[in-house]
Amino acid sequence: MGKRKVTPQPNDPKHQNPSQETHDPSKDSTFTKSSNPLSRQSSMEDPEEKLQNMRSLNTLLVNEVCESRQMIESLVQAKKALVAELGEKKKLEAEESEKDVSFELQNELFSVYMWTQMEEHGFEMEKMIGALKTKVNGLMETLENESERLSLVCKERDSERKDFEFQVTEGKLMKEKLMEMEGNERKFVEEIRKLKEEYDRLVWETRELEKVKILVMKDKDLWEKRMKDVAEEVGNLRRENEKIASEKKDIEVEKNEQKLKICKMEMETREMNEFILSFRKENEFLNSKIFELEKNYREAMEREAERAIELGALVEEKTGKERSIERLMEEKDFMSRSLEAIEVESEDRQRRIEKLEEESAAARRVLEMNEKELKDMHKKIEELSGDKTEIEKAKNSGENENIELHNEVSELRNVVQRLQEECLDHRKKNNELISEVGCFRDLVDQVTLEKDDALKQLDEEMHTGVNLRSKVSEMENELRKTAEELAQKRTEWQNLIDEKEETGRLIGSMAEDKDRLHEELLEANRSFKELKAKMESTTRNHERAFTLLTSTASLLCQSKDENDQKLIEEDEIGAYAMELEAIKKAFENKETVAQDLRQKVKLTEKSMVETQKKKSFWTLVSSATTLLAAITVAYAARGR
Repeated sequence: MGKRKVTPQPNDPKHQNPSQETHDPSKDSTFTKSSNPLSRQSSMEDPEEKLQNMRSLNTLLVNEVCESRQMIESLVQAKKALVAELGEKKKLEAEESEKDVSFELQNELFSVYMWTQMEEHGFEMEKMIGALKTKVNGLMETLENESERLSLVCKERDSERKDFEFQVTEGKLMKEKLMEMEGNERKFVEEIRKLKEEYDRLVWETRELEKVKILVMKDKDLWEKRMKDVAEEVGNLRRENEKIASEKKDIEVEKNEQKLKICKMEMETREMNEFILSFRKENEFLNSKIFELEKNYREAMEREAERAIELGALVEEKTGKERSIERLMEEKDFMSRSLEAIEVESEDRQRRIEKLEEESAAARRVLEMNEKELKDMHKKIEELSGDKTEIEKAKNSGENENIELHNEVSELRNVVQRLQEECLDHRKKNNELISEVGCFRDLVDQVTLEKDDALKQLDEEMHTGVNLRSKVSEMENELRKTAEELAQKRTEWQNLIDEKEETGRLIGSMAEDKDRLHEELLEANRSFKELKAKMESTTRNHERAFTLLTSTASLLCQSKDENDQKLIEEDEIGAYAMELEAIKKAFENKETVAQDLRQKVKLTEKSMVETQKKKSFWTLVSSATTLLAAITVAYAARGR
């Protein structure tokens, strides 16, 4: 019975996989030790007792073999369950490999760290850019105020040009002040250009940071090396922030200088207003002088008109007497006409006066000729006094003629005296008029020169005004461009804020993923503990089976009834021994793997303790490493 039950054991499926069982050398030694005392006892006892003992042992062996078969069947079922679990785990491995998981975790952790760093840097940059924006707005307001002041100054200047065309000295001062204003405007333009360059530099730095971020996202495999580069870049950014702070101080100093310049400009405008008031007073004084000169000119013209009337009366009295008197009247009329054009006909008047003198000399000669004729007539009267009748007639006629001639001569003498007196008066008046005309000419020349200078200055100021207007228009265009650029930059900052919000959302999702991974780690630890318990239970069961097999083998070796049965038993025992050795090796391998995993877990726990003292980034990395270690432990435990 015992032999028939022992023979089918090599065909059992439990013995077809010897790699799942182990063999213990200590138990082999116990097997040899137990066989030696049994052989000695068998030699000493009787064969009947031996048979009884063999039968009892056979029954025991049969019972133990049945129990061992049941244990083997349970082990086979456990093996099948483990094989099924291994197949499922292999499928899971095919779906999600360890490398992808590790790389994804590393990339996510690195991205979280980079986003945190970028957020911190973004906050700092937003603060700096907000300060720069406030400064730019202040500068823009100052520029607008100064442009308004410039427009007011231009309006006042135009009104002053219209009101006061004869400002010579004020034009030079205005030119100097306008040059100063142009210099100030150029300084403001340079300051705006510097601010634009700073803003462009900041935008360029932000773009470089974005490029660096893209490169970091692409080159995730080299994240450890890139961390050093990022640390260096952070140092550079801090230095740049320090530079920006120093530049901020410089801008404040420049702002104070601008305030001082504005105060100077206000003082200059006050001085200009005072100068304008003084200029107005001088202009009023000049206008009063011009009004007095015009009055004098009108009075002179009235006097000349009166003289012309008197000369007209004299000419009417002299008409019909002599051609010379008519010439004098014509010259008198010509003189009255020439007085209306004082500046051009003064020399003609002098010539006419000389002609009048010549005509008066001619009139004197005529009078002398008349006197000679009278003398001749007296002589003739004396010669003709012979005849009384003729003499009396001639006498009467001669006396009458003499009386008439004397009357005419007396009249002519009176006329000549009057003409001489009038000539003297005219000479005096002509001299006075010549002096007045010279004064008027000098005044007119001065006025014309001043007018020409004023016109030239007006033209120059008009050109400067046109240039200033063109410059003001250019400044307005530049201000518009700056406003458009500010609007674009505001939109860019709005986009950056939106990106920042998206990064916040990503960080939230990463935190959720972290919590989920932590839960999965806890579940992996639980599964590891369960597998550990199962492995311990399987080791115990294998040890029990091994002891039973060794005992049965020792008992079977003592039977010496049949040689063929012994050979079969030896083959069976050898197969059992091989299977037991394989099982033992498998358990030893499992124990070594478990020890390695325990050491890894201890190392990861130590690294977690150390990294908790470090920065947030290294804490995330340590948690990722622990998570990866736990996943690898669980995966290895399940695979094996």
